Amino acid sequence: MNPSFGSAFIFGTACHVVHVPHPVALQKDGFFGVTGMTALFGGGRGRTFEIAGVLVGSDLPGVIAAEGSLLSYADGIARTLVDTQGRSWPNVIFEGEYQASSEGPKSTDFGWCLPYHCILRGLT
Repeated sequence: MNPSFGSAFIFGTACHVVHVPHPVALQKDGFFGVTGMTALFGGGRGRTFEIAGVLVGSDLPGVIAAEGSLLSYADGIARTLVDTQGRSWPNVIFEGEYQASSEGPKSTDFGWCLPYHCILRGLT
């Protein structure tokens, strides 16, 4: 399943999404006269999504346009991410953390492709 971001399929093909939860906020303390520790749960602190994929196009300008489309979503707007397992994650933002393959776009039998890696942040 290809992932989507704000209902748009901007990640190309051969995508892989890794969900990495951030540690929760937890305040632990010990007090005189109290055996052990006490803990106060402070809620979740979001998550990170590592996405790897391949942008494709029939020609080099098509691949560059696909890359531009992906990068245009680094606009500060939180959207819903649907990952490769079909899970829906609301309140996700793309901050522009993107790295294309160091080899650049490659010509193939079916057109052009550009492998990449990017990071999205789940705010909740």
